[in-house]
Amino acid sequence: MVFHPLLSFDRLVVAEEINMRQLLHDAREQLSAFDGRIDAIIPHWDFPTSVLVPILAADLGLRAPTLDSVLRCEHKYWSRVEQRDCIPQVVPAFDLVDPFDDLAEQKISLAYPFWLKPVKSHSSTLGFRINDAESFKEALALVRDKIGDIADAFDEVLDTVDFPSHIRRASSTMCVAEELLVGHEFALEGYATQGEVVIYGVLDIDLDEQTHSLTSLIYPASNTPARVEEEAVDATRQFLSHIGFSDGCFNAEFIWDREHDRLRLIEVNTRISQAHTDLFLKVDGAPNHLTALNVALGRQPNFPFRKGDFSVAGMYYLTTTKEGVVRTVPSQADIDSLRKEFPQTRVNLAVKPGDVLCEMAHQDQYRYRLADLWIGAQSVEQLQEVYEKCVTHLRCEIDDPSEQEETNGTHCEVSVCN
Repeated sequence: MVFHPLLSFDRLVVAEEINMRQLLHDAREQLSAFDGRIDAIIPHWDFPTSVLVPILAADLGLRAPTLDSVLRCEHKYWSRVEQRDCIPQVVPAFDLVDPFDDLAEQKISLAYPFWLKPVKSHSSTLGFRINDAESFKEALALVRDKIGDIADAFDEVLDTVDFPSHIRRASSTMCVAEELLVGHEFALEGYATQGEVVIYGVLDIDLDEQTHSLTSLIYPASNTPARVEEEAVDATRQFLSHIGFSDGCFNAEFIWDREHDRLRLIEVNTRISQAHTDLFLKVDGAPNHLTALNVALGRQPNFPFRKGDFSVAGMYYLTTTKEGVVRTVPSQADIDSLRKEFPQTRVNLAVKPGDVLCEMAHQDQYRYRLADLWIGAQSVEQLQEVYEKCVTHLRCEIDDPSEQEETNGTHCEVSVCN
């Protein structure tokens, strides 16, 4: 089995401007020029990759979910409407918001606080916690300024499919307001094929208490009760069957309010998660790409269970809320020393010296991502100990331009919770 990249990381993941027509043209040219047999096309990134794959697979007659079923997940408002039709018990209250409407606030039925996010965005870009009328006004101004970056490209895709008139008014320049959810968050990862929806992994998700931004993923989940997992699995199966999603992988995020014993669906992503890959490898002994490959080839996946070197694994986002310019990052020697002490540890630096944090692409609204860390251990307690030791080795120095003349820079220790 031989794998080949299709298009580049820079064009699909970190590019701030997306030209969908050009991406499709170039991908088709690359596929047409390939001297060999093409058996499958597999995604593991968000938009635009998530919608390019079903289009290209349909061109070649390859196995993949339909574009229609993918868009019913990718379009946040359309997805909520479909969820409300089949699994209303786990759907939060939501409203459609036109950020260009001067009377938008008067038309919101939700009480403060709530979340506001575009119908389509990348990662957590342009996602805001709205606490009052003033923060709503400020968020709408930012959305109006930035939403065209992805909305135009997403609308190009929407124009190629038929969808209900009441969804058509929710163009990609619109936003969705949703009730603020609190509780324990977790994710299901699985696949749908041959009439089956199978879950092969459950992960606990830790969030920052102040910003509600994701800070870590722990696999396998240990803080999610079995009955809650079962309810989430059942809801996921009903939803994916309802929208006709098949021949693909997915991950579904839920939040469970312990106090009120209430489960809510956050979103369903129509791909495996590259952030989960090393976790499955450490615990189960194989990457989740194995499942994606088997599904795309029409094989029945037979994913290994607990065959890895560790009992538990964690992926951590190392972030800062401090603005400034990156002066130094951990050296390769620092990372090698860490890997020597804790074998199979992975560190992915997201910044380099000279980067201006506020100018980095695809950051959420409340923090800047400096690095990602993957570690393994034999217990949750040991995992926490290893994590804390790793953080002490992974430090960045951030210069604050406003203080540079007086202090000649400030020292910033990378941390998960800021």
